[in-house]
Amino acid sequence: MSLCPRRPKLFNLAYAAGFASLACVSFSASSVFGQTPLEGAAVHNTEASSKPSREELLKGSSSIVSRYGNSWSMFLQNSCHTGKVSLGAAFQPIGKLKWTFPAEGPIDSSPAIYKGVVYVGSDDHFVYAVDERNGRMLWKTELGDKVKSSPAVTDQILVVGCEDHKVYGIDPKTGAIKWSVQTADRVSSSPAILNGVAFFGGWDGYVYAVDINSGTVKWNYPSGTAKKEINGGVGRITASPAVTPDMLVITTHLGGVYALSTKDGSLFWQAKATGKILGSPLIMDGMVYFGAWDKKLYALDLTSGAVKWKFSGQESFSITPSGANGRIFAGNDDKLMYCLDSHTGKVYWKANIYSPVPLLSSSPAVAGNRLYCGSPDSRVYAIDIRNGGIKWRYQTQRPIISSPAISNTGICIGSQDGNLYMID
Repeated sequence: MSLCPRRPKLFNLAYAAGFASLACVSFSASSVFGQTPLEGAAVHNTEASSKPSREELLKGSSSIVSRYGNSWSMFLQNSCHTGKVSLGAAFQPIGKLKWTFPAEGPIDSSPAIYKGVVYVGSDDHFVYAVDERNGRMLWKTELGDKVKSSPAVTDQILVVGCEDHKVYGIDPKTGAIKWSVQTADRVSSSPAILNGVAFFGGWDGYVYAVDINSGTVKWNYPSGTAKKEINGGVGRITASPAVTPDMLVITTHLGGVYALSTKDGSLFWQAKATGKILGSPLIMDGMVYFGAWDKKLYALDLTSGAVKWKFSGQESFSITPSGANGRIFAGNDDKLMYCLDSHTGKVYWKANIYSPVPLLSSSPAVAGNRLYCGSPDSRVYAIDIRNGGIKWRYQTQRPIISSPAISNTGICIGSQDGNLYMID
């Protein structure tokens, strides 16, 4: 059976975060890398010397969510990708434009907001820093190709991937390039930064851990390869790693799911879906959640990789889910946004996202009792998380691939019309 959702002939976008190559491929359950299909226990690797306990993983992920609070300094807010920000009951955007910033090319990169500055990449080869209050450009830095990766920012560094096969470390105050790391293929994976290390994947099939101060590669997975070659790793990676202090989880286009040590890249467990995985994993409540092109949304035990539940949609799950307060929000290529119980997979509600094509590409973000996402119909949606009701829509001029970033100023999102929008 084909894993490919229906595609109209005229929809020809350069997709970011895993949507740049949408060839329809079907995979067998156990033919790649000796993995098992996601039907029960995962494969464990004896190389992992100090596997964290469930209590350590729960404590670590909880600390990350509380640490990031109301900031939005990387893709889906924090390194676990929960996509939820705490801004209080007074935060209630009504769908009114606050400002726009024009780039010179489509914006598929998802913005980061850090200490009053919005950072975003564009297909015009530039990374931009924009004043959060008024949309005024503070600086721009030209890289070697399109920037579809989403920036991750700290006080010292901005880290972002580029289609020129490099990951860059940039001074967030001046835009000066401080270092770069060469890979063997494009990098559209959005880096996740935790404890002074940037984690990302590449189209070359490798996972990288890079010291954010020096740009030194601390480890890569698979390891022991003197010269990396295209597709020489675990399969193309466009997902952003989900990271706790002890464990990193990454997904690949070959359906692989890998749990690695953040310290040395050793393998804790691995599993395999029966379809391509484009979106990034989400870590929450001791579980890891992700969708695949086998039309399933999976919930795995973070400690062991064992399947806790799976939900079948009508079409593929192509984007990263987000989560808050015991609920998972996941868009399906059947043009529906689903709200599910994070512990059981029970459906609470589903909301219609109008789209001219059966392919959602903007991951949802949560603030208060609202869920925000973009759509290929060029609109930004505000959805009531209590019942799935559409509260408002904001119209841009072209399809939206970018995922929203949220701050007290409003909802910030890029569009393929080349504009960055702040909506209040």
